[in-house]
Amino acid sequence: MIKLENKRLMACAELMEQDGSTRRCAADIGTDHGYLAAYLVQSGICERAVAADINEMPLESAKRTIAEQGLKGRVTPLLSDGLDSVPRGDITHIICAGMGGELIADIISRCEWARECTLILQPMTKPDELREWLYDHGFEVVRELARRDGRFVYSVMRVRFSEGGLPYPKDEMYIYSGAIDPDEEDGAEYIRIAAKRLKRAGEGILSSDSGSQEGRRRLEAAGKLLARIGG
Repeated sequence: MIKLENKRLMACAELMEQDGSTRRCAADIGTDHGYLAAYLVQSGICERAVAADINEMPLESAKRTIAEQGLKGRVTPLLSDGLDSVPRGDITHIICAGMGGELIADIISRCEWARECTLILQPMTKPDELREWLYDHGFEVVRELARRDGRFVYSVMRVRFSEGGLPYPKDEMYIYSGAIDPDEEDGAEYIRIAAKRLKRAGEGILSSDSGSQEGRRRLEAAGKLLARIGG
């Protein structure tokens, strides 16, 4: 059985398992070696999975993983640019992990049926831009985890489209720290890093334009973030 040692990918599996669905079929976009898709099926979290990638070489790796793990018929490899060539079928969950936040937003925006699924999203960069895009397009971040991977701490989100509108305002706290739990060790570190990044950006803006409202806004947002973790 596949062993997932990557904490980011394990968090994706954790958020899927906690979703409460009884029948799950996942589309793992940007599957690379296909380890996550294989793990989800082998562990019983998913009945079936699609392992999709835009490039032939990683897809060949995924095919080898599927064959070696005896998962033919349960994990389907597919060459696809995002979700463009993924059939709707009975897919309940869409996973976009290990790519930039702006690319994740683009992939979701091009798929008409993404609103019908639960989304598991793990941006490597620009998580604030992804959260803002999700908010502006009616998607709610239901749960969010912070997980350290090497020197960095990343966000992993479970997201659903909200038919009745979102139950929280779009403010700095949502954009920069989402639903991260500040009481968890990785969560506190994630918020601390986000605050430092905002502070550095704000100071940089003010150094070139001392009257900049954007510079002051970023410094204020950094202060609010630090207050969440008692800093």
